[in-house]
Amino acid sequence: MVTSLGKEEEAECFLDIKPDHDFSYHNLPYGVFSTAHSAPRVGVAIGDWVLDLSVLASETDIFSFDASCFHEAALNAFMAQPRAVWTSARAAIRQVLSKGEPLLQEDAALRARTLLPFHNVKMHLPARIGDYTDFYSSREHATNVGIMFRGKENALQPNWLHLPVGYHGRASSVVISGTPVIRPQGQLQADSIDDKKGSIYGPSRLLDFEMEVGAFVGGAPNPLGQPLTMAEADEHLFGLVLMNDWSARDIQKWEYVPLGPFTAKNFATSISPWVVTLDALRPFLCPTSACTQDNPVPLPYLRDPDYASYDIHLEVSLQSAGLPFPHPISRSNFRHLYWTIRQQLVHHSVTGCNLRPGDLLGSGTISGTDDSSLGSLLELSWKGSREVEVGDGSTRKFLRDGDSVVLRGWSQGKDFRVGFGVCEGRVLPAGTKVSSLLAPEGPPVRYGGLRLHGYWRSSATWRVRIALEWKGLEYEYVPVHLVEGEQNSSAYAALNPLGQVPTFEICDLATGRKVVLTQSLAIIEFLDEAFPETKPMLPRGGSEAPLKRAQVRRVAEIVNSGIQPLQNLATMSDITAKSGGALDGKDFGRDAIVTGLAALESIVKGLAGKYCVGNRISLADAALVPQLYNARRFGVDLSVYPTLIRVEKEISGLEAFKRAHPDAQTDAIK
Repeated sequence: MVTSLGKEEEAECFLDIKPDHDFSYHNLPYGVFSTAHSAPRVGVAIGDWVLDLSVLASETDIFSFDASCFHEAALNAFMAQPRAVWTSARAAIRQVLSKGEPLLQEDAALRARTLLPFHNVKMHLPARIGDYTDFYSSREHATNVGIMFRGKENALQPNWLHLPVGYHGRASSVVISGTPVIRPQGQLQADSIDDKKGSIYGPSRLLDFEMEVGAFVGGAPNPLGQPLTMAEADEHLFGLVLMNDWSARDIQKWEYVPLGPFTAKNFATSISPWVVTLDALRPFLCPTSACTQDNPVPLPYLRDPDYASYDIHLEVSLQSAGLPFPHPISRSNFRHLYWTIRQQLVHHSVTGCNLRPGDLLGSGTISGTDDSSLGSLLELSWKGSREVEVGDGSTRKFLRDGDSVVLRGWSQGKDFRVGFGVCEGRVLPAGTKVSSLLAPEGPPVRYGGLRLHGYWRSSATWRVRIALEWKGLEYEYVPVHLVEGEQNSSAYAALNPLGQVPTFEICDLATGRKVVLTQSLAIIEFLDEAFPETKPMLPRGGSEAPLKRAQVRRVAEIVNSGIQPLQNLATMSDITAKSGGALDGKDFGRDAIVTGLAALESIVKGLAGKYCVGNRISLADAALVPQLYNARRFGVDLSVYPTLIRVEKEISGLEAFKRAHPDAQTDAIK
């Protein structure tokens, strides 16, 4: 593996990106994304952000070519450019993201328009795929399958070592990662042993995945009748994606003779949304697992003087309905390709077939040399003769309904990673209606007329203000003067029978009905679900999200349930009164704060990054800030809580938190 970097790669990014993040400064993969209020266009993944190239194309002059292609809903126009344009675009993007480059670093407004958090975008297929061809190029995989069906002596067909075997797939059913896959139905051999007994119709019982890598064709189309040469291959290979070529093995068994795969393969092929360029992968060029092609030597048009592959770690995990996290079941490497993507491309055109930008070439299943590196359940279960552990105590031979298959891939350098993100899909039962796949990805945005009733110094109201400001939601603020007893009025009691703040009014735009919510944490969680395109207050996405949400709620509840009620003015006054003055309610409240903050310091110390839980603002931060404000009002010494103070200092400079501060409210008593 080669991971040394040239001088052009020595610059550093001004963004903070972890060494094991898939989307490093050395990667910069291209994709197509949209937001809740904007159309699909081209972006680049960088750390936890998407760099909007359409904004850079229209508002800056960083590109030396016509960059209007970045406004399009597919990469085809950009893919059609010469390699020199791809290289130029990459250099410009690296420059604008480099340390010391003022364009984004000194213009906060432009930075906000161009660097969009991942959780605010939706990914689409990266290209309009005109044609899709799938190859069969891993010698290890082809040998395994051959042994299963023909025996060890006839594992490889006579032609396999002479040309890249492939078949034409169905481009219309190539889907973006995250799209569910409906179990296919079709003709199955009635008797698994006696093929003369004909067929029956039913759902596939032997549904499988195939761990693959897809290559997108780029450059100007070769004219019909004019093959591409090996010397031209790199000019026509734009980049790579992860691919899962879903396969119905029992349907395939009945239909593949004599013309090969058809309906067993045409129902779905999943790909990852980000296209990793060959420029990004250049440091990871490596020998293939075959090392050489000398027995036999390929025909001249297929001989590659630079015969090599890329050191890309590939991993398949399976997540059953009973598992909280995907469980790894196979690890392989892209170097296990006997026929490389360059050879696949050249052979595809050998007859004069014209390849076009956006055409997709699948590598074929990529299996390694041992049982832990097999790229399909067909191999892992060895044609159903052995069980595959999937992590929840159960086993598989083939996929069950509800199973999710997750593919990942990356090349790891020194202190940086070039990764592909995720390619995943969940199996739905046969007969699932297509309409269910087209349903909204979350609750529809259907609420308006947001009105918050609260008191300027109420910590519970303050939390909700933080969430509203952080999410950028418009709302009306209605002061409720607690000291003057406005919460006890009959009009307010009709909204909130407890006579507390906050009270939150919403209009359901679908029905026109007014809805009232109380309790700050319930209100904030509603905002997270009702406005999914806004910045989240609870972690979203990824296998660790459930645990992180629990950690965030834990911190918030310590404040909400364990500290705040004991410092409430009514509670403290009641303690003083009912003890006949023997107890000072304020001392009771102060003691509760000291005890609670000590526990909070211990917990947050183990969870914190920049903020209470990791490096993203959350509900935990919205709970912490008002509580520290109140602690100062009670004269609590906060110097013994260094983690909490550091987090508060980090948060205090954020504009949303400034706007939510009590002193910024219209009812603040100065």
